[in-house]
Amino acid sequence: SWTALLDYCRTRLAYKGKEEFHVLFLDKKNRLIADELQGAGTIDHAPVYPREVMSRALAIGATSIILVHNHPSGDPEPSPGDVEMTNEVKETAARLGITLHDHVIVGRNGSTSFRSMGLL
Repeated sequence: SWTALLDYCRTRLAYKGKEEFHVLFLDKKNRLIADELQGAGTIDHAPVYPREVMSRALAIGATSIILVHNHPSGDPEPSPGDVEMTNEVKETAARLGITLHDHVIVGRNGSTSFRSMGLL
């Protein structure tokens, strides 16, 4: 459920001191195959490479993904860089037949869903 997903993401990432970027890889029934750390960074940046995300999705047979990362500042609002990177992943995924369901940003002060904001 959506609530369980948000609880899981908040528990796992909301209070980290550095930014971490995770990908939830899902099968065709939207069951979790893996939650994998794709990049760890500084207090305000974690590197993400669409090619690496898609390579891993193909390797484990994922048909859809959910991107998740934290903002150590506590503010879950997406940055322009977050929006740009998400669009790059979405376009790359679509070419390979992989669905990007959402990108969730978590922080101590809540969470933000790109889908609910109309950014996906």
